Amino acid sequence: MPETASRLSAAKLWLISQATTPGADSPRDLPYLAHALYALDVVETTAVDGLSADVHWRVYANPIWVTDTDIPEIGRELAHLVWHLLMDHAGRARTMQVDPTTAEHWHRAAELTIHETLNPVGASPKPTTDDAVSAAIQRTGRAGPNQSAEQYYAALSRLPATLPDQGPEQPTDQGCRCGSCCDGLTRTSDLPADSDTDTIGQVEADMIRKQVAIDYQEHAAKGRGTTPGEALRWAKGITHPTIPWEPLLARAVRRGIGWTTGRAEPTWTRPSRRQSVTPKILQPGWRRPVPHIAMVIDTSGTIDDQLLGRAMAEVDGAIAALGIPGASVTVLACDAAVSAVTRVRKATDATLIGGGGTDMRVGIAAATQQRPRPDLIVVLTDGYTPWPTTPPPGSAVIVAILGRPGETLLGTPPWVTRIECVLRR
Repeated sequence: MPETASRLSAAKLWLISQATTPGADSPRDLPYLAHALYALDVVETTAVDGLSADVHWRVYANPIWVTDTDIPEIGRELAHLVWHLLMDHAGRARTMQVDPTTAEHWHRAAELTIHETLNPVGASPKPTTDDAVSAAIQRTGRAGPNQSAEQYYAALSRLPATLPDQGPEQPTDQGCRCGSCCDGLTRTSDLPADSDTDTIGQVEADMIRKQVAIDYQEHAAKGRGTTPGEALRWAKGITHPTIPWEPLLARAVRRGIGWTTGRAEPTWTRPSRRQSVTPKILQPGWRRPVPHIAMVIDTSGTIDDQLLGRAMAEVDGAIAALGIPGASVTVLACDAAVSAVTRVRKATDATLIGGGGTDMRVGIAAATQQRPRPDLIVVLTDGYTPWPTTPPPGSAVIVAILGRPGETLLGTPPWVTRIECVLRR
Protein backbone atom coordinates (compact mmCIF):
# COMPACT_ATOMS: atom_id res chain seq x y z
CA MET A 1 0.00 0.00 0.00
CA PRO A 2 2.76 2.59 0.75
CA GLU A 3 4.22 2.09 -2.73
CA THR A 4 0.78 2.35 -4.37
CA ALA A 5 -0.14 5.45 -2.39
CA SER A 6 3.21 7.07 -3.17
CA ARG A 7 2.90 6.55 -6.92
CA LEU A 8 -0.69 7.76 -6.98
CA SER A 9 0.38 10.89 -5.07
CA ALA A 10 3.14 11.44 -7.62
CA ALA A 11 0.57 11.10 -10.42
CA LYS A 12 -1.66 13.72 -8.80
CA LEU A 13 1.27 16.11 -8.53
CA TRP A 14 2.10 15.42 -12.19
CA LEU A 15 -1.42 16.52 -13.12
CA ILE A 16 -1.59 19.72 -11.10
CA SER A 17 2.00 20.98 -11.44
CA GLN A 18 3.12 23.42 -14.12
CA ALA A 19 5.70 22.11 -16.57
CA THR A 20 9.09 23.83 -16.63
CA THR A 21 9.85 22.41 -20.07
CA PRO A 22 7.29 21.35 -22.70
CA GLY A 23 6.93 17.70 -23.56
CA ALA A 24 4.46 14.87 -23.86
CA ASP A 25 5.24 13.58 -20.36
CA SER A 26 5.76 16.97 -18.72
CA PRO A 27 3.41 17.99 -15.88
CA ARG A 28 -0.01 18.98 -17.15
CA ASP A 29 -0.69 22.24 -15.22
CA LEU A 30 -4.23 21.30 -14.13
CA PRO A 31 -4.37 22.83 -10.62
CA TYR A 32 -8.17 23.09 -10.75
CA LEU A 33 -8.40 19.30 -10.35
CA ALA A 34 -6.58 19.32 -7.00
CA HIS A 35 -9.73 19.58 -4.86
CA ALA A 36 -11.21 16.51 -6.55
CA LEU A 37 -8.01 14.48 -6.78
CA TYR A 38 -7.27 14.77 -3.07
CA ALA A 39 -10.86 13.88 -2.14
CA LEU A 40 -10.37 10.38 -3.58
CA ASP A 41 -9.96 7.45 -1.19
CA VAL A 42 -7.62 4.74 -2.51
CA VAL A 43 -8.52 1.06 -2.09
CA GLU A 44 -5.77 -1.38 -3.07
CA THR A 45 -7.16 -4.51 -4.75
CA THR A 46 -6.37 -7.07 -7.41
CA ALA A 47 -10.04 -7.29 -8.35
CA VAL A 48 -9.48 -4.62 -11.04
CA ASP A 49 -6.98 -4.62 -13.89
CA GLY A 50 -5.74 -1.05 -13.42
CA LEU A 51 -7.70 1.84 -11.91
CA SER A 52 -11.44 2.19 -11.48
CA ALA A 53 -13.73 4.26 -9.27
CA ASP A 54 -17.15 3.88 -7.71
CA VAL A 55 -19.90 6.41 -7.07
CA HIS A 56 -18.58 7.08 -3.55
CA TRP A 57 -15.30 8.55 -4.86
CA ARG A 58 -13.25 5.47 -3.98
CA VAL A 59 -10.48 4.58 -6.42
CA TYR A 60 -9.69 0.88 -6.73
CA ALA A 61 -6.03 0.43 -7.61
CA ASN A 62 -4.29 -2.76 -8.71
CA PRO A 63 -0.86 -2.53 -7.02
CA ILE A 64 0.88 -4.52 -9.77
CA TRP A 65 -0.47 -2.21 -12.48
CA VAL A 66 0.43 0.88 -10.47
CA THR A 67 4.00 -0.36 -9.94
CA ASP A 68 4.51 -1.28 -13.60
CA THR A 69 2.94 1.87 -15.09
CA ASP A 70 4.63 5.20 -15.72
CA ILE A 71 3.56 8.14 -13.57
CA PRO A 72 2.15 10.17 -16.51
CA GLU A 73 -0.02 7.22 -17.56
CA ILE A 74 -1.32 6.83 -14.01
CA GLY A 75 -2.02 10.56 -13.94
CA ARG A 76 -4.01 10.40 -17.17
CA GLU A 77 -6.11 7.53 -15.83
CA LEU A 78 -6.76 9.44 -12.60
CA ALA A 79 -7.85 12.54 -14.53
CA HIS A 80 -10.18 10.35 -16.58
CA LEU A 81 -11.86 8.89 -13.48
CA VAL A 82 -12.09 12.27 -11.77
CA TRP A 83 -13.95 13.78 -14.72
CA HIS A 84 -16.45 10.90 -14.61
CA LEU A 85 -17.13 11.87 -10.99
CA LEU A 86 -17.14 15.62 -11.58
CA MET A 87 -19.59 15.33 -14.46
CA ASP A 88 -21.72 12.92 -12.38
CA HIS A 89 -21.98 10.42 -15.21
CA ALA A 90 -23.36 7.80 -12.82
CA GLY A 91 -26.23 10.02 -11.69
CA ARG A 92 -26.97 11.13 -15.23
CA ALA A 93 -26.97 7.49 -16.37
CA ARG A 94 -29.63 6.71 -13.77
CA THR A 95 -31.68 9.63 -15.05
CA MET A 96 -31.36 8.21 -18.57
CA GLN A 97 -32.39 4.78 -17.20
CA VAL A 98 -29.19 3.14 -18.41
CA ASP A 99 -29.10 -0.58 -17.65
CA PRO A 100 -26.67 -3.42 -18.52
CA THR A 101 -28.24 -3.73 -21.98
CA THR A 102 -27.62 -0.07 -22.85
CA ALA A 103 -24.51 0.55 -20.74
CA GLU A 104 -22.12 0.19 -23.68
CA HIS A 105 -23.68 3.13 -25.52
CA TRP A 106 -23.65 5.28 -22.37
CA HIS A 107 -20.04 4.28 -21.72
CA ARG A 108 -18.96 5.38 -25.17
CA ALA A 109 -20.94 8.62 -24.87
CA ALA A 110 -19.38 9.49 -21.50
CA GLU A 111 -15.91 8.54 -22.75
CA LEU A 112 -16.29 10.85 -25.71
CA THR A 113 -17.02 13.88 -23.52
CA ILE A 114 -14.01 13.15 -21.32
CA HIS A 115 -11.74 12.51 -24.31
CA GLU A 116 -12.74 15.88 -25.77
CA THR A 117 -12.02 17.49 -22.40
CA LEU A 118 -8.64 15.88 -21.70
CA ASN A 119 -7.17 15.47 -25.18
CA PRO A 120 -6.52 19.22 -25.78
CA VAL A 121 -4.58 19.47 -22.50
CA GLY A 122 -2.60 16.29 -23.12
CA ALA A 123 -4.18 14.42 -20.22
CA SER A 124 -6.26 11.89 -22.10
CA PRO A 125 -5.28 8.21 -21.66
CA LYS A 126 -3.67 6.38 -24.56
CA PRO A 127 -5.65 6.72 -27.82
CA THR A 128 -8.59 4.38 -28.08
CA THR A 129 -11.42 4.35 -30.52
CA ASP A 130 -12.99 7.59 -29.25
CA ASP A 131 -12.08 9.51 -32.40
CA ALA A 132 -13.44 6.76 -34.65
CA VAL A 133 -16.71 6.57 -32.73
CA SER A 134 -17.01 10.36 -32.78
CA ALA A 135 -16.48 10.39 -36.54
CA ALA A 136 -19.16 7.70 -36.97
CA ILE A 137 -21.61 9.82 -34.97
CA GLN A 138 -20.80 12.99 -36.86
CA ARG A 139 -21.30 11.28 -40.21
CA THR A 140 -24.91 10.70 -39.21
CA GLY A 141 -25.37 14.41 -38.64
CA ARG A 142 -27.08 13.70 -35.34
CA ALA A 143 -24.45 15.00 -32.92
CA GLY A 144 -21.03 16.45 -32.33
CA PRO A 145 -18.44 17.44 -31.76
CA ASN A 146 -18.34 18.77 -28.19
CA GLN A 147 -21.80 17.57 -27.23
CA SER A 148 -23.14 16.33 -23.92
CA ALA A 149 -23.07 12.67 -22.92
CA GLU A 150 -26.86 12.58 -23.30
CA GLN A 151 -26.64 13.85 -26.88
CA TYR A 152 -23.94 11.34 -27.78
CA TYR A 153 -25.93 8.58 -26.11
CA ALA A 154 -29.02 9.38 -28.15
CA ALA A 155 -26.98 9.42 -31.36
CA LEU A 156 -25.22 6.14 -30.53
CA SER A 157 -28.55 4.49 -29.80
CA ARG A 158 -29.61 5.21 -33.40
CA LEU A 159 -26.41 4.00 -35.05
CA PRO A 160 -26.13 0.58 -36.69
CA ALA A 161 -24.94 -2.22 -34.46
CA THR A 162 -21.61 -2.34 -36.31
CA LEU A 163 -19.34 0.29 -34.72
CA PRO A 164 -15.56 0.68 -34.69
CA ASP A 165 -13.86 -2.11 -32.79
CA GLN A 166 -13.58 -1.34 -29.09
CA GLY A 167 -10.04 -2.62 -28.78
CA PRO A 168 -8.66 -1.99 -25.31
CA GLU A 169 -11.91 -0.31 -24.25
CA GLN A 170 -13.76 -3.64 -23.99
CA PRO A 171 -16.07 -3.38 -20.98
CA THR A 172 -15.44 -5.67 -18.02
CA ASP A 173 -17.83 -6.97 -15.40
CA GLN A 174 -20.95 -4.93 -16.23
CA GLY A 175 -20.47 -1.57 -17.82
CA CYS A 176 -17.20 0.22 -18.59
CA ARG A 177 -13.73 -0.50 -17.26
CA CYS A 178 -13.81 2.79 -15.32
CA GLY A 179 -16.22 1.36 -12.76
CA SER A 180 -19.59 2.44 -11.44
CA CYS A 181 -18.50 6.11 -11.53
CA CYS A 182 -19.26 5.94 -15.25
CA ASP A 183 -22.74 4.41 -15.32
CA GLY A 184 -23.92 3.79 -11.74
CA LEU A 185 -23.97 0.00 -12.24
CA THR A 186 -22.48 -1.77 -9.24
CA ARG A 187 -19.36 -3.86 -9.89
CA THR A 188 -18.36 -6.98 -8.02
CA SER A 189 -15.18 -5.14 -6.99
CA ASP A 190 -17.17 -2.32 -5.33
CA LEU A 191 -17.10 -2.20 -1.55
CA PRO A 192 -20.40 -1.66 0.29
CA ALA A 193 -21.33 1.94 0.96
CA ASP A 194 -21.15 1.31 4.71
CA SER A 195 -17.65 -0.21 4.69
CA ASP A 196 -14.85 1.16 6.85
CA THR A 197 -13.41 3.14 3.92
CA ASP A 198 -14.07 6.85 3.52
CA THR A 199 -16.93 7.73 1.20
CA ILE A 200 -18.20 10.95 -0.36
CA GLY A 201 -21.95 11.63 -0.14
CA GLN A 202 -24.09 13.65 -2.51
CA VAL A 203 -23.82 16.91 -0.58
CA GLU A 204 -20.03 16.80 -0.30
CA ALA A 205 -19.69 15.68 -3.92
CA ASP A 206 -21.71 18.67 -5.10
CA MET A 207 -19.52 21.00 -3.06
CA ILE A 208 -16.39 19.45 -4.59
CA ARG A 209 -17.84 19.96 -8.07
CA LYS A 210 -18.65 23.56 -7.29
CA GLN A 211 -15.12 24.30 -6.02
CA VAL A 212 -13.50 22.64 -9.04
CA ALA A 213 -15.80 24.60 -11.35
CA ILE A 214 -14.75 27.86 -9.68
CA ASP A 215 -11.06 26.94 -9.89
CA TYR A 216 -11.46 25.86 -13.51
CA GLN A 217 -12.95 29.18 -14.59
CA GLU A 218 -10.28 31.13 -12.72
CA HIS A 219 -7.61 29.05 -14.47
CA ALA A 220 -9.23 29.61 -17.86
CA ALA A 221 -9.56 33.36 -17.22
CA LYS A 222 -5.79 33.58 -16.77
CA GLY A 223 -5.35 32.25 -20.29
CA ARG A 224 -3.23 29.36 -19.14
CA GLY A 225 -3.39 26.42 -21.51
CA THR A 226 -6.26 25.19 -23.61
CA THR A 227 -9.85 25.51 -22.44
CA PRO A 228 -12.01 22.63 -23.76
CA GLY A 229 -15.51 23.78 -24.60
CA GLU A 230 -17.45 20.97 -22.90
CA ALA A 231 -15.55 21.37 -19.62
CA LEU A 232 -16.09 25.14 -19.66
CA ARG A 233 -19.82 24.65 -20.23
CA TRP A 234 -19.86 22.19 -17.34
CA ALA A 235 -18.09 24.67 -15.05
CA LYS A 236 -20.43 27.52 -15.96
CA GLY A 237 -23.41 25.24 -15.44
CA ILE A 238 -22.22 24.51 -11.89
CA THR A 239 -21.40 28.06 -10.84
CA HIS A 240 -24.06 29.79 -12.94
CA PRO A 241 -26.96 27.35 -12.79
CA THR A 242 -29.41 27.14 -15.63
CA ILE A 243 -31.92 25.11 -13.60
CA PRO A 244 -34.78 27.55 -12.91
CA TRP A 245 -35.16 27.09 -9.17
CA GLU A 246 -31.54 27.80 -8.29
CA PRO A 247 -31.33 31.50 -9.24
CA LEU A 248 -34.83 31.97 -7.89
CA LEU A 249 -33.75 30.69 -4.52
CA ALA A 250 -30.62 32.82 -4.54
CA ARG A 251 -32.62 35.96 -5.39
CA ALA A 252 -35.16 35.17 -2.67
CA VAL A 253 -32.45 34.93 -0.04
CA ARG A 254 -30.93 38.22 -1.14
CA ARG A 255 -34.35 39.86 -1.12
CA GLY A 256 -35.04 38.59 2.36
CA ILE A 257 -31.78 40.08 3.61
CA GLY A 258 -32.75 43.35 2.00
CA TRP A 259 -35.92 43.42 4.06
CA THR A 260 -33.96 43.12 7.29
CA THR A 261 -30.86 45.21 6.60
CA GLY A 262 -32.55 48.31 5.30
CA ARG A 263 -32.54 49.81 8.77
CA ALA A 264 -29.75 51.23 10.86
CA GLU A 265 -29.26 51.49 14.60
CA PRO A 266 -27.15 53.77 16.80
CA THR A 267 -23.88 52.57 18.32
CA TRP A 268 -21.73 54.25 20.99
CA THR A 269 -18.68 52.11 20.19
CA ARG A 270 -18.02 54.08 17.04
CA PRO A 271 -18.38 57.89 17.16
CA SER A 272 -20.38 59.76 14.60
CA ARG A 273 -18.53 61.14 11.57
CA ARG A 274 -20.27 64.44 12.38
CA GLN A 275 -18.73 64.63 15.88
CA SER A 276 -16.44 67.48 14.84
CA VAL A 277 -19.49 69.67 14.15
CA THR A 278 -20.62 69.44 17.80
CA PRO A 279 -17.42 68.78 19.78
CA LYS A 280 -19.10 69.27 23.17
CA ILE A 281 -22.00 66.91 22.45
CA LEU A 282 -21.29 63.21 22.12
CA GLN A 283 -23.13 61.73 19.12
CA PRO A 284 -23.56 58.01 18.38
CA GLY A 285 -22.44 56.45 15.15
CA TRP A 286 -24.76 54.37 13.02
CA ARG A 287 -24.34 50.84 11.81
CA ARG A 288 -26.30 48.43 9.69
CA PRO A 289 -27.14 45.30 11.66
CA VAL A 290 -25.55 42.04 10.54
CA PRO A 291 -28.34 39.71 9.39
CA HIS A 292 -28.90 36.40 11.14
CA ILE A 293 -30.19 33.55 9.01
CA ALA A 294 -31.69 30.23 10.05
CA MET A 295 -32.01 27.45 7.46
CA VAL A 296 -34.50 24.73 8.36
CA ILE A 297 -33.62 21.69 6.25
CA ASP A 298 -36.16 18.92 5.78
CA THR A 299 -34.29 15.67 6.47
CA SER A 300 -37.32 13.40 6.50
CA GLY A 301 -37.50 10.10 4.66
CA THR A 302 -39.07 11.68 1.56
CA ILE A 303 -36.01 13.90 0.88
CA ASP A 304 -33.33 11.97 -1.01
CA ASP A 305 -29.64 12.83 -1.19
CA GLN A 306 -29.92 14.41 -4.62
CA LEU A 307 -32.61 16.91 -3.59
CA LEU A 308 -30.84 17.62 -0.32
CA GLY A 309 -27.44 18.03 -1.93
CA ARG A 310 -28.59 20.39 -4.63
CA ALA A 311 -30.63 22.52 -2.22
CA MET A 312 -27.79 22.81 0.26
CA ALA A 313 -25.30 23.71 -2.43
CA GLU A 314 -27.51 26.50 -3.76
CA VAL A 315 -28.27 27.95 -0.35
CA ASP A 316 -24.56 27.85 0.45
CA GLY A 317 -23.82 29.74 -2.76
CA ALA A 318 -26.54 32.31 -2.11
CA ILE A 319 -25.31 33.02 1.40
CA ALA A 320 -21.72 33.35 0.18
CA ALA A 321 -22.85 35.73 -2.56
CA LEU A 322 -24.30 38.10 0.04
CA GLY A 323 -20.82 39.19 0.98
CA ILE A 324 -21.82 40.43 4.44
CA PRO A 325 -18.94 39.94 6.93
CA GLY A 326 -20.02 38.42 10.23
CA ALA A 327 -23.34 37.10 8.97
CA SER A 328 -24.35 34.09 11.03
CA VAL A 329 -26.06 31.06 9.53
CA THR A 330 -27.67 28.43 11.69
CA VAL A 331 -28.77 25.16 10.09
CA LEU A 332 -31.51 23.13 11.76
CA ALA A 333 -31.97 19.54 10.57
CA CYS A 334 -35.63 18.70 11.03
CA ASP A 335 -37.92 15.76 10.29
CA ALA A 336 -40.65 15.28 12.93
CA ALA A 337 -38.29 16.92 15.43
CA VAL A 338 -35.18 19.06 15.29
CA SER A 339 -32.31 16.59 15.42
CA ALA A 340 -29.32 18.90 15.05
CA VAL A 341 -28.55 22.63 15.23
CA THR A 342 -25.28 23.80 13.68
CA ARG A 343 -23.72 27.25 13.28
CA VAL A 344 -21.99 27.12 9.89
CA ARG A 345 -19.79 29.09 7.53
CA LYS A 346 -20.50 26.75 4.63
CA ALA A 347 -23.17 24.15 3.96
CA THR A 348 -20.85 21.17 4.40
CA ASP A 349 -20.31 22.15 8.05
CA ALA A 350 -23.94 21.28 8.80
CA THR A 351 -24.99 18.13 10.60
CA LEU A 352 -27.88 16.60 8.60
CA ILE A 353 -29.59 13.65 10.24
CA GLY A 354 -33.18 12.48 10.18
CA GLY A 355 -35.22 10.07 8.07
CA GLY A 356 -38.53 10.09 9.95
CA GLY A 357 -41.74 12.04 9.44
CA THR A 358 -42.04 15.75 8.71
CA ASP A 359 -43.18 18.69 10.84
CA MET A 360 -41.81 22.06 9.80
CA ARG A 361 -43.82 23.71 12.58
CA VAL A 362 -41.25 22.32 14.98
CA GLY A 363 -38.37 23.52 12.81
CA ILE A 364 -39.71 27.07 12.42
CA ALA A 365 -40.46 27.30 16.17
CA ALA A 366 -36.93 26.14 16.98
CA ALA A 367 -35.50 28.66 14.50
CA THR A 368 -37.30 31.57 16.20
CA GLN A 369 -35.86 30.50 19.56
CA GLN A 370 -32.28 30.88 18.37
CA ARG A 371 -30.27 33.69 19.85
CA PRO A 372 -29.86 36.07 18.28
CA ARG A 373 -33.31 35.74 16.74
CA PRO A 374 -32.99 35.17 12.97
CA ASP A 375 -34.00 37.97 10.65
CA LEU A 376 -34.64 35.47 7.87
CA ILE A 377 -35.78 31.83 8.03
CA VAL A 378 -35.25 29.68 4.92
CA VAL A 379 -37.15 26.40 4.88
CA LEU A 380 -36.24 23.73 2.33
CA THR A 381 -38.81 20.94 2.15
CA ASP A 382 -40.91 18.86 -0.24
CA GLY A 383 -44.03 20.28 1.43
CA TYR A 384 -45.31 17.08 3.05
CA THR A 385 -45.70 18.82 6.37
CA PRO A 386 -48.15 20.77 8.55
CA TRP A 387 -47.47 24.51 8.80
CA PRO A 388 -47.89 27.12 11.56
CA THR A 389 -51.18 29.01 11.34
CA THR A 390 -49.47 32.38 11.81
CA PRO A 391 -46.06 33.74 10.78
CA PRO A 392 -43.25 33.85 13.35
CA PRO A 393 -42.86 37.33 14.84
CA GLY A 394 -39.88 39.35 13.69
CA SER A 395 -38.64 36.96 10.97
CA ALA A 396 -39.23 36.88 7.22
CA VAL A 397 -39.83 33.34 5.94
CA ILE A 398 -38.86 31.89 2.56
CA VAL A 399 -40.04 28.38 1.73
CA ALA A 400 -38.35 26.47 -1.10
CA ILE A 401 -40.57 23.57 -2.17
CA LEU A 402 -38.38 20.80 -3.59
CA GLY A 403 -39.70 18.49 -6.28
CA ARG A 404 -39.12 16.73 -9.58
CA PRO A 405 -40.56 17.25 -13.06
CA GLY A 406 -44.13 15.99 -13.34
CA GLU A 407 -44.74 16.07 -9.60
CA THR A 408 -47.55 18.16 -8.12
CA LEU A 409 -45.93 20.58 -5.68
CA LEU A 410 -47.78 21.02 -2.44
CA GLY A 411 -49.13 24.30 -1.09
CA THR A 412 -47.57 26.70 1.40
CA PRO A 413 -49.03 29.29 3.81
CA PRO A 414 -49.93 32.68 2.31
CA TRP A 415 -47.54 34.52 4.65
CA VAL A 416 -44.35 32.94 3.24
CA THR A 417 -42.35 33.80 0.15
CA ARG A 418 -42.75 30.64 -1.92
CA ILE A 419 -40.11 29.33 -4.30
CA GLU A 420 -40.77 26.23 -6.40
CA CYS A 421 -37.57 24.29 -6.73
CA VAL A 422 -38.01 21.71 -9.48
CA LEU A 423 -34.98 19.52 -10.05
CA ARG A 424 -34.38 19.03 -13.77
CA ARG A 425 -31.49 16.61 -13.91
